[in-house]
Amino acid sequence: GLLPTAPLAHTYAVTVRTMQLYHTLFCRCPKIGMQPFAKTLCNLARVPFKPHMSTQLSTAFNVYCSLIQSVRQQVQVCLGRDDSDWRVLNSCPPCQYQLKEDGPLDIRMIVEMDGNDSLRCVERRGDATIEPLKQGEEEGVPRLGPLKERKDPRVGGGDYFLSRDEVNLWAKENWEDVSPKEQPVSEPKTVLEMLWEEGRCKEQWNNMKEKSTARSVGRFYEWGWFVLLCRHMFLLLACDMIRSGEQNKYPLACLHKYMSAEKEQRIRNGEGKPTGSLGCAYDCGCKLGKSVSCSPLQELALWACFLPMIGLMHGYGHEWLCQLLFLMLYIAGTGLKDGEGCEHYFSIMNALAGVTHHMSVFHRRQAIAEVAYAHDHLETYANVSRFIYNNYHQSLEILGTRNALSQSMVQAGIRAEDFFEWLEEEGNYLCSLTRTPPSETLEMEYCLKLELLSACQDRLKKVREVWKMYKGSGNDMATTRSTETKHRNEQENERKLIANVQALESKLGVTVCWKEGLEEWEAAKTLVKEHEYRKALDKLEGLLVSHIFEMSRLNVAGTGYKMRKHLANALKSQSKSIKAAIEAYNAAACALSPPCEQLSWDKILEFSFLSEFDILQDARTDVRTKKWATQKNHLLMQQFFKLLSAETELTRLHTEIRRMITYMEDEEETICLTAERVGCSDPALALQIKLHGNMRSRFNRLHWQRFWAITKLKGFQRENMVNF
Repeated sequence: GLLPTAPLAHTYAVTVRTMQLYHTLFCRCPKIGMQPFAKTLCNLARVPFKPHMSTQLSTAFNVYCSLIQSVRQQVQVCLGRDDSDWRVLNSCPPCQYQLKEDGPLDIRMIVEMDGNDSLRCVERRGDATIEPLKQGEEEGVPRLGPLKERKDPRVGGGDYFLSRDEVNLWAKENWEDVSPKEQPVSEPKTVLEMLWEEGRCKEQWNNMKEKSTARSVGRFYEWGWFVLLCRHMFLLLACDMIRSGEQNKYPLACLHKYMSAEKEQRIRNGEGKPTGSLGCAYDCGCKLGKSVSCSPLQELALWACFLPMIGLMHGYGHEWLCQLLFLMLYIAGTGLKDGEGCEHYFSIMNALAGVTHHMSVFHRRQAIAEVAYAHDHLETYANVSRFIYNNYHQSLEILGTRNALSQSMVQAGIRAEDFFEWLEEEGNYLCSLTRTPPSETLEMEYCLKLELLSACQDRLKKVREVWKMYKGSGNDMATTRSTETKHRNEQENERKLIANVQALESKLGVTVCWKEGLEEWEAAKTLVKEHEYRKALDKLEGLLVSHIFEMSRLNVAGTGYKMRKHLANALKSQSKSIKAAIEAYNAAACALSPPCEQLSWDKILEFSFLSEFDILQDARTDVRTKKWATQKNHLLMQQFFKLLSAETELTRLHTEIRRMITYMEDEEETICLTAERVGCSDPALALQIKLHGNMRSRFNRLHWQRFWAITKLKGFQRENMVNF
């Protein structure tokens, strides 16, 4: 067949086979643009290249893409998969092809999301200097020129991309804040709630700061794109980042689309609330969890059991307290996945950057969607069994260290339960450093109120003495009013201070008012004097504990070069905070009597673990006495949780293997039956159904070989053959 290069005057045409060749080349190597392909055809035909040939081929390519998309749609209709949300909920067989015999999983599915600015697109605009100034614009200030983009009603992107309106609905200015459900006062706040309330960690991430992300980028329209992947790197959803960086609305929009589609499907199928959490690995998982809990997505997230997490690579750029709460290593059910699949995916899709840089909105989305479709079916699906094999092999290797770990635990006198207690204790300890203990705060406030009350009563006594001795006259009304006002004000201040003192005595359980000379009074006075010192020490202590634990991570066996570089950069950024904390500590230490020891950054760098920090003995709790604070025990704890991750990974892999095998058998049967049914009335469409099935079925033999190879691995348990 021939494809026209113009809508009316068909002077030139391109064969379908030629466009099929370019489409296949482009999907396999997106760097091949239309112009190099046109020059290649000219070289083969031994004719000179002319610039208009690229335009003609581009037009024919648009027609070809429209045809194959129409064919795909007809095939999906025949297969009963034409629902708008079908692809989102059925892209990945190991994750989404659920079976009745599936066992319960703590995390039913792991998704990953991230933004990338490589696929930005230049917006065509004219010279701004020739345009008259509009109302509110100032001369000499940079401004955008007139838009030169041709209006195109086509959207492109298929069902991969969310529309701009769907995304903008989740901009913060378009929805009212929904406060998280408050717990009863009697229930103490958890470490997670305290961290979300403080929001300390998110401040380190520039890609989540509104001031940084809301900047206007005049040269680019699409500043990049945001993706939602499953753990096997199937693309579930994507959206364009329009004139902004990585704002909250992009992950919220993707999560809403996926979770609402899942909920509608379960309601149609008569299923209830899903069992197991929906784990979501994101660079800023701590900030995302807080955003979800304060947005209209809160109710849907609770239904879906949404669980924010942080990938292993980006996690080490967060504070240590944040890592304890959100790092995938310490979350049960995550397995061995590092949560950084988006980085691998972007490294592949970035090949499109040079081609899409100057495309229109429609052509850019069309190019991304075609490459993503081919990558899902021809690369990601082909590597599913490789992914399962590699993770199975890695899990068996880690489980092989169980005996050595058990011996080390016995020698150290550590039980398995101790590691969980230490993890919680460490989190509570780090969280306690962010604020002054309530009891100390009340005692200091009580002491200060007593001092204020004493000073107020002294002033009131003096005013009364002046009032008694004062002999006013009719000509001195101003002095009389002033004296009366001072007396009245001091009386009112005394009543307020007495009420405050009585309230504090009730909270502290004080039966006899503290007076100077009592032990409680002297202790409270000392607290007041050392408050600034303690505050500076607590902040420095928290930073030093995090710093040392992350420094120890650099020396852990198996930490690769790239991870070491990433950790080093993260520590370098945290060093500024530590230097500022040292300056504040030294200033507070000098104010004490006698002054405490001064610290320097050079001295800090010489320390290798917590036992060398003599300053920590002055803290409220000497962290060096904690078992979890020793380097040996901390490494044992990491090995223990990695062993648990390997066990949960095997459980998940067995589920994925059963799903994958069942999917391959069911899909082949569905394709054959549908093609046979349609072939009676439309043989051409039946052929397309078979070709559609062949996109994935060609790799099934390879999957069987890899699954069989798993059963030959060292350490494989024969009782697990039931999963194959």
